[in-house]
Amino acid sequence: MNIKKKIVAIGGGGFTHKTDPELDLFILSQSKKKKIKLGFLPTASKDDEEKIKRFYHGLGKYNLELSHFELTKKIDGFEKWIFKNDIIYLGGGNTSYMLQIWENKKLKNIFREAYNSGIVLSGVSAGAICWFDWSLTDSLGPDFMPLRGINLISGSCTPHSSDLDRMKNFQYKINNNELPPGIAIDDGVAVLFVNGYPEKVYSSRKGSDAYFIDKNNKISLKHYILKK
Repeated sequence: MNIKKKIVAIGGGGFTHKTDPELDLFILSQSKKKKIKLGFLPTASKDDEEKIKRFYHGLGKYNLELSHFELTKKIDGFEKWIFKNDIIYLGGGNTSYMLQIWENKKLKNIFREAYNSGIVLSGVSAGAICWFDWSLTDSLGPDFMPLRGINLISGSCTPHSSDLDRMKNFQYKINNNELPPGIAIDDGVAVLFVNGYPEKVYSSRKGSDAYFIDKNNKISLKHYILKK
């Protein structure tokens, strides 16, 4: 049986930002289960209680089985928890902090195994860019810097590309070989990747988009997908 391995990356929005609920629905549409088991990982926000509350408040109105896991407090039972879910949703926050916890607790292979088994992986901002080879982040200090991810999707990624300064930095670092070519995702936009390749761009905001960026070049990801 050919398993479709799916990742949904959101540039900004969704329940954690209390905006663009359509983005959350787009994630949910990637599972065909009658009652979806949705697991939330708020690690990048250091398991912020407010974001956990938003998860249950924002998505509790749907016919879902909701749960979350606080990796800052424990690791016991994490692998069992992740494999009982149909979709995993990562919140935003500090990408470097989150990846360091994964490294210290040796969790990267668990995510890879979940992905290969057909569990849908998704996330917003930090929770979106961690799946790539590389990302552009401000979690290492005041400046935008390259950060290595967990290599489920080739290339690089930046969220919040509606921010012109961030987009300018992303293009500059690709032009100067500090980052490989990659994808920039505006706030209000979700990109579906299937087996590591972009398949669909969904926008909840007029004028928002995602882009494929290589040296001195920026094209709409929707057009890039059509050309492939």
